Amino acid sequence: MLGYMQKLLENRKVESLNVLDLATGAADVPRAIVAWARKLGMKIRVTAVDGNQEVLRSAREWCRDWPEIQLEQYDLLEIPYAPESFDIVLCSLALHHFTNEDAVRVLRSMNEIARIGFVLNDLQRNWLTIWTAELLARTVMRSPIVKNDGPQSFRAAFTVSELRSMAEQAGMKNFRVKRHQGIYRMVLSGQK
Repeated sequence: MLGYMQKLLENRKVESLNVLDLATGAADVPRAIVAWARKLGMKIRVTAVDGNQEVLRSAREWCRDWPEIQLEQYDLLEIPYAPESFDIVLCSLALHHFTNEDAVRVLRSMNEIARIGFVLNDLQRNWLTIWTAELLARTVMRSPIVKNDGPQSFRAAFTVSELRSMAEQAGMKNFRVKRHQGIYRMVLSGQK
């Protein structure tokens, strides 16, 4: 995510940055971004949003020494931010939890809220990822949650062409969808 974010900024002189991370989970992406900004001496503020109160409770603990990160609880279908209120909007590994219609709503919000650009990283559905996830769940994985969630997540994920179509439906204009980590992930990134 950080590499894609840096690419969005490469031709811009940026002294401060305001980032929104949707479905933040453990807030590992916000911490990585803040660590990068600290090394550069860049002023940064990251708003990390998740809909799960328990997940946010853990994230608050992990972000205790990261004052640049503000954690907020919202449903991704109801995020209250104004148009162009953040420089960059990020979302990692969450889109496959939504229906097509709701995924378009999330993408539309990302596009509207972003001033500079957006990056979405998610699983990629294809027969090989589903087959591999099922094989690993039956042979290597020990956790009952991972054994069930892995294959189910790849079955629920979108294809590259579906993601591209949903981005177009959401009104995104200057974007591209790229396969990432071989066949397992894909990244939608775009500039405003």
